[in-house]
Amino acid sequence: MKDGYRRFLVTTIVLLSAFLVVVVLRKISNSPGLLEFLRNSEPVYQQNTPDQVTLKLKPALTKKDVSILSQLNDEYTRISAAVMPSVVSINTAGHESKRVRDRFGRISTLREATTGQGSGVIVSREGHVLTNYHVVARMEKIDVRLADGRTFQASIIGMDSALDIAVLKLQNEGPFEAISFGDSDAVREGNIVLAFGNPFGIGKSITQGVISARERSISDLQGGLLQSSAAINPGYSGGPLVNIYGEIIGINSSIFTNDEKNPGFQGISFSIPSNIAQRTLIDIIKRGRPVRGFLGVSFSVSERTAHSIVVSKKYGALIDDVGPRTPAAKAGLKKNDIVISYDKRPVRDPDHLIGLIQRSEVAKLVEIKVWRNKREVDTTVTLEEFNKDLATVPASRIDQSEKILRSMGVAVTYLSTRHRRSGISGVRVTRVMDKSAAVGSIQPNDIIYQVNQYRINQPNEFYDLIGMTATKMETEIYVIRNGKVLSQPIIISRLEL
Repeated sequence: MKDGYRRFLVTTIVLLSAFLVVVVLRKISNSPGLLEFLRNSEPVYQQNTPDQVTLKLKPALTKKDVSILSQLNDEYTRISAAVMPSVVSINTAGHESKRVRDRFGRISTLREATTGQGSGVIVSREGHVLTNYHVVARMEKIDVRLADGRTFQASIIGMDSALDIAVLKLQNEGPFEAISFGDSDAVREGNIVLAFGNPFGIGKSITQGVISARERSISDLQGGLLQSSAAINPGYSGGPLVNIYGEIIGINSSIFTNDEKNPGFQGISFSIPSNIAQRTLIDIIKRGRPVRGFLGVSFSVSERTAHSIVVSKKYGALIDDVGPRTPAAKAGLKKNDIVISYDKRPVRDPDHLIGLIQRSEVAKLVEIKVWRNKREVDTTVTLEEFNKDLATVPASRIDQSEKILRSMGVAVTYLSTRHRRSGISGVRVTRVMDKSAAVGSIQPNDIIYQVNQYRINQPNEFYDLIGMTATKMETEIYVIRNGKVLSQPIIISRLEL
């Protein structure tokens, strides 16, 4: 008991001594005492005489020193002021159905509310608005907010899912502030462009860049796109890409990203050329639907490369098949023809030719030059309106190739608009057959973007490459799975039939 009392006494003496030392030190340093500190919760600062502060008022450089940059700065401001009144924010609402399975394995459909955001641009005084198809597709309510803060409901006049274009009409008499279309065919690499939009729903925004390339393709249906370095983030979709004159030269559509689930700008963005968008707009307003030119052929990437080497040409589009009763068949085009000129324009590759065909008017007589049997052959073709039935070109190789494809056991289809607007190219796996070579390696909904060293954009390209190489060598298949690019290709051993 005495030991416990002794320890308590020592501890008390130590604490009191420490307390007295602190009090003495605070007194010496003119700090407030304990009672004053407890009474006043605000910090107490020592009263010091303020030092003299002289801030620099003049800029390091004058307007005369940077006259060109100053003029450029003013011109950017004028462009923005001219375009911004025609840029709109689009808010959508609707429902989507999801199939769910309960704990007993029963499948039911769950209907959930969904919302979305995007941008658009007013192109007529009557209130016609251009935007992307994927911004308004399957939505039940569309609200359009103008630059001045007014909000109107809008109705869908027409859409083109292949080109990712939609035309809206504001439900108000107007007049509205519209901007004009420029000539996207006159755009050149290096031209300065500005992209307008509503990123992440935070409000109007402007980014600046240059045209990086033309005639880009993110799918076999959506070719001839403009590629720029202007940042396009989620919410910019449907907004205008303008030149230095404030004219629309493109409609913001998509970005390139390797991460589908978390897309972000990586310096590459795509826009639908204004000439294509304007023609689609006029067709929808006049005819109520988009009208595109149709030739009726399919192309082969792999064989095109081989033929280019043989004929010492590094350009052109090799015709893999010609559909019966199509404009191409009527013009005498044949399998293995290489289209090297279309409407007096050199053809670089199949993507370039697809873009030229889509921009051509229906019923137009077009001059085509092909390479056939080591010589150039001229012909003319009258384009027809796109025909879904005639567009299905029958496969010409069915014997050996069919056995190879069945042995590989992978069925593919075109990518959806959702994939295309993310900048992804390739084909989507729909089925992997039992006991086939691909079982356990390839999965349904995988996106195959490359076979061996060849990039692919459409199903017939995939089937062509598998049919030609799978029995001769190992097949390397490059895959995007669950939004992620697999770090290594999937290797399928050489097929033995």
